[in-house]
Amino acid sequence: MINLEIGKIIDLRKCISIKKGQTISKRLTNREDGLRLFSMYNGTDISQEAYGTTRAYICIMGNLKFKDKILKENEMIAFEKDEYFEIVANSNSVFLEIFENKGDIMINLEKGKVLDLKSLIDYEDGGISNLDLNSENGTKIMLMAFDKGEGLSPHKAPADALILALQGEAEVLVGEETFELKEGQQIVFPKDVLHNVSAKTKFKMLLILPK
Repeated sequence: MINLEIGKIIDLRKCISIKKGQTISKRLTNREDGLRLFSMYNGTDISQEAYGTTRAYICIMGNLKFKDKILKENEMIAFEKDEYFEIVANSNSVFLEIFENKGDIMINLEKGKVLDLKSLIDYEDGGISNLDLNSENGTKIMLMAFDKGEGLSPHKAPADALILALQGEAEVLVGEETFELKEGQQIVFPKDVLHNVSAKTKFKMLLILPK
């Protein structure tokens, strides 16, 4: 993962500049596909384009119009390959773009529909729920819901993983450090470093693991 601080609590809204009249993008991986962070100044737009693969967008801040759909904070929308769409910023906005140059992503989601990420997964009393949002071979995108007091065992991953806290509060371990992760915050778990998540309250999060 590049252009983001690794292993610390971050705020994606502060990881990219918002400049009058401009649209700005940053690659978050060293690959051509995977993950990009965008900012758009109020009133700016990206004209209609179509791509050879599916694309998914997550609003971090602001209000965005995709075709005739409005996307707000913690909402997601995905588009089929070769589908034309434009993006209009109705306010100063920050969002993530997720894509693969080969294959399909988001096969488990209805395309062209605005989805509230928090509402896609339910809590399980005394347990942890997982919901995969993408295909097996692309960038891994997964929702997780933790009941209060539930957590993962410390583990490592072969790539950096971006975590978006959607609801509640959790304690996260990164190596030998612990952090409090709250709704609206993010953290990048570094590859090959032990990490875990322990829910202090009922807690929902989105995990993005570029492959």
